[in-house]
Amino acid sequence: MRRTRFAMTVSSQFPEPEARGLPTGTVTFAFTDIEGSSARWESDRGAMQEALRRHDAILRAAVVDNGGHVFKTIGDAFCCVFSRSEDAVAAMTDAQRAIAAEDFSAVGGLRVRAALHTGTADERDADYFGPAVNRVARLLAVGHGGQTLLSGVTRALAYADLASGTSLSDLGSHRLKDLTEPERVWQLEIAGLRAEFPPLRSLDALPNNLPLQATSFVGRDSDVAEVIALVARHRLLTLFGTGGVGKTRLAVQVGSELLDQFPEGVWFVDLAPITDPELVASVVAKALGMSQQDGQRADESIPPWLKRKKLLLIFDNCEHLLGPVAALTAAILRATDGVRILTTSRQALDVAGEAVYRLPSLSVPSEAAGLSLAAALGYGAFALFVDRAQTAHTGFRLTDDTAPIVTEICRRLDGIPLAIELAAARVKVLSIHNLSQRLNERFRLLTGGSRDVLPRQKTLGALIDWSYDLLTEREQLFFVRLGIFAGDFGLDAATAVCSGDALDELDVLDLITSLADKSLVVADTSGEHARYRLLESTGAYALEKLAARGEREILSHRHAEYFRDKLQEADVHRGDGQWVAARIARAEPELDNHRAALNWALTLGNDPVIGGGIAGALYWRAIGLEAEGRYWVELALAHLDEEAHPGIAGRLWLTRAGLSNGKRKLDAAERAIRLFEAADVRWTADAYQELAFALMQTGRLDEAIAANAQALAISSEHGHKTGVARSLSHEASIETLRGNVDAARAAYGGALAAYRSAGADGMFSVLSNLAELEFSSGRPEEALRRASEALEGWLQAKSPSNIAGAYCNIAAYSVALEDYAGARESARQGLHWAQRARDLMLIGVALQHLSAIWAFGGNAERAARLLGYVDAQIAQLGTLRELTEKWEYDELMSALRETLSDDEIASLAREGAAWSEDRAVDEALEST
Repeated sequence: MRRTRFAMTVSSQFPEPEARGLPTGTVTFAFTDIEGSSARWESDRGAMQEALRRHDAILRAAVVDNGGHVFKTIGDAFCCVFSRSEDAVAAMTDAQRAIAAEDFSAVGGLRVRAALHTGTADERDADYFGPAVNRVARLLAVGHGGQTLLSGVTRALAYADLASGTSLSDLGSHRLKDLTEPERVWQLEIAGLRAEFPPLRSLDALPNNLPLQATSFVGRDSDVAEVIALVARHRLLTLFGTGGVGKTRLAVQVGSELLDQFPEGVWFVDLAPITDPELVASVVAKALGMSQQDGQRADESIPPWLKRKKLLLIFDNCEHLLGPVAALTAAILRATDGVRILTTSRQALDVAGEAVYRLPSLSVPSEAAGLSLAAALGYGAFALFVDRAQTAHTGFRLTDDTAPIVTEICRRLDGIPLAIELAAARVKVLSIHNLSQRLNERFRLLTGGSRDVLPRQKTLGALIDWSYDLLTEREQLFFVRLGIFAGDFGLDAATAVCSGDALDELDVLDLITSLADKSLVVADTSGEHARYRLLESTGAYALEKLAARGEREILSHRHAEYFRDKLQEADVHRGDGQWVAARIARAEPELDNHRAALNWALTLGNDPVIGGGIAGALYWRAIGLEAEGRYWVELALAHLDEEAHPGIAGRLWLTRAGLSNGKRKLDAAERAIRLFEAADVRWTADAYQELAFALMQTGRLDEAIAANAQALAISSEHGHKTGVARSLSHEASIETLRGNVDAARAAYGGALAAYRSAGADGMFSVLSNLAELEFSSGRPEEALRRASEALEGWLQAKSPSNIAGAYCNIAAYSVALEDYAGARESARQGLHWAQRARDLMLIGVALQHLSAIWAFGGNAERAARLLGYVDAQIAQLGTLRELTEKWEYDELMSALRETLSDDEIASLAREGAAWSEDRAVDEALEST
């Protein structure tokens, strides 16, 4: 059936007879619907009418017999309410048993899903409104026909009174589409009925990176529906409006609603923390999970990467980066037809085909006098105030007498959501009457005592001013200092950067708690460690105040130093298997802060030493930001005095080597070695490893062995276990290329042992290399087994380049075993992951495998053209085919020569060499 949104603005159909005397206070909701009912209606309308009549009777009887009420029906969906949670569970148990026992074979069976959630809600006109209603509807949406789901709170209340033959199973925590805290979901298991179902259709099961929201979504249901309709009609839609009007929250909610329509996901890109236009494409690439090869700009890589995908991109807070966002958006729209883009901005992008939705403030009544509480709750601004006030003060209650006062407050605030949230947070310390009086005094002062209202764009500023003025002096100082952070931050960072000079470290937690209580700081406590952030408008305000105090440069320096030092602390783990994990753990949560520090240190030229320390310590490849890493490293090298700071320069050149291939890698590694020999010999092992790999890539195997031996000796001397393991693995790879199979196998055995001793995941690389060795030894079955083990590990590690390499190897081994169907599927998967990683060498390898499959399938001309494209790419990259690809290449050429002359092969290869990547991929995948 078509999914129905149970939103606060959905009005009831005709009230049900049993809706009289509905329970109030804390109640348990039970919502149900029929899975796949639309198809049944279309196939046999008469049979479905009869089936639905019996379904309705069964459900209604089960609800009423267990003391419940059906307060609304929408099509085949039932909305029921119970005073007691155990009665709701009993009703759904009876209903599911009766439906299972009924003969619905005329319509192919009926599968009813149900969801139960307990909470408080407002009952008006025989209908219910509030977050609890929305929560149970969201829970229902993730279930399957025949499945009954309970929220954590309902399970806790009903568990002790479960009927015989029923039990509850824990399905774990799941993010629902209301985007607030994850819900612990339980499944009601009924003896004799189906108990196994597919995974829940929660946000966790659908591809997306939508951020969790700290508060519920209130007052924008009609806007959600309108924006969803516009996204369906327009490939580019901009949500336009003033600061604080709720553009971001609406965009994220729309994204969650549309997840089912975009098989390759909904991806949120927050541009608010970005100040450098050069980083826009890098932030987008990171959100999409793609990486970039050396020599490629991210803005040039993204459009072709998206070409065949059907997904939704949300670009948030674009107004300060209109040029690069507009250029990238236009390029994506030209290159794709399955991508939709939703942007939020205070100014339109002015891109061809752009539709603009001007987001209004929340609805407010035209007159407050005489307005009842029930009537006022129908307005978005009023409903938001009540929701946030009840969050701030659980005892907050309104009556018909106080409702007009809140209505006037919302009117005074022009229905601006952020302004309303700031005001509502004050109900902890002010009565409604006092809050209204204080606001009126504030605005009368700002308008010179006249009856004229403030211009709308000044209302929010006035509210932030008022909230700021109500803070204590220490709270004010702490608040403005928090403005130095980009994105979110942890308690340790806030303590280190913001304390001192009149603020004691021990007071930071109390201060941040106080600011969160006043809605000036947003706290996210869903993870292992709490994270905090300022909203865009309040963050900009804080930063302005910080500059006015003359502290912005001092705090910027302290901020950059802190994040540089935290990155370098990870080097404490350098000798064990936790080093890489520690570096990633330091980098990913603080990426926006690292960018802000790099911008201050390098782009603005304030401190290239600190900037160089950050750029060289970040593990850019592991976090999927190779192109951005090259940008910052090169900027740092351009500003740093290498002679004065050889250690920092060495780290930068080492990082540059790790982000390069071929000759670029070789040159950067040699520079790093020279610098480390003068500064910190421990790091020369890493540089020699990069040098050995570069020499191996360029076919200089004897030199590669010598460089790798240097790396092994230095790592051994300093007890660097992972360094020893990597060197042994490199040694085995080089020996394999030299044809020394026994030496390679021995080195791989040592590498595996070293990785296990260090507790690192490099063993997956060893398994991949062992597979190559087994293949070169004439054992393709064993090679396939090892490669499959490696693939399983890389899939768990979520490493696109390594996943692509494993699939490509499996494709080659399958070709050798003449399993062309398996080879085709593995090559297609390898191509997909290689494109995701933007690994040009692996894209070429995957295309070679597909070329071989075309050749062995009898299409020599297509195979020759594809191979021509691959040859051109390998020549451009300056690398050589590895042993497996060299074997396949020789077999492929032999197959081509059985049908074509050398001149024909050369002519066809020239055609393929002129192809674009898109053309080559299209040719390779056609009909495969």
